[in-house]
Amino acid sequence: VESWDGDTDQIIHWLRKMDDLASMSTRMRQQLARIVPKRLTGAASSWYWSLPFDHRRRIEVEWPVLREEITSYYMTKKWWEKLRKRASDAKFRETGHTRESPSEYFIRKADLLTTAYNFDDSEMISEVMEGAPSQWNMILTTHLYQTVVELQRAIRFHEEALVECLPQRP
Repeated sequence: VESWDGDTDQIIHWLRKMDDLASMSTRMRQQLARIVPKRLTGAASSWYWSLPFDHRRRIEVEWPVLREEITSYYMTKKWWEKLRKRASDAKFRETGHTRESPSEYFIRKADLLTTAYNFDDSEMISEVMEGAPSQWNMILTTHLYQTVVELQRAIRFHEEALVECLPQRP
């Protein structure tokens, strides 16, 4: 079981991994509820072990119960608002991601959007392209893509051309 330190930038990835494990069986859901607290580190560990003993016992019965406790503490309304803004504002090769490939941009942006919103494929394609350089529209025929997976494959297929079409920085 992967550890987690309370970093809210990583909470979604960590929760998805735990959810995947929990989906294996009822027994796994029960075992995760007992194991996960011991895999919390840093701020997450401090928070969890500050909870009263009786409360911890009540939430350690099954992963969904423990998950709800973790998410209600860390994924506040303010956290969701910030995530939605980050998702909407994400751009190709923005600060902190200046060396990303087009595929890495797609994965980062799609991950943020999927977490923050409940978009259908058409909306996702539009939002991903909103943060992409306008030159990409000369290479990617987005109106022909029915699914986000098709866009992702096209970005991967045209990766070199998508980088080469950008104005060169001095």
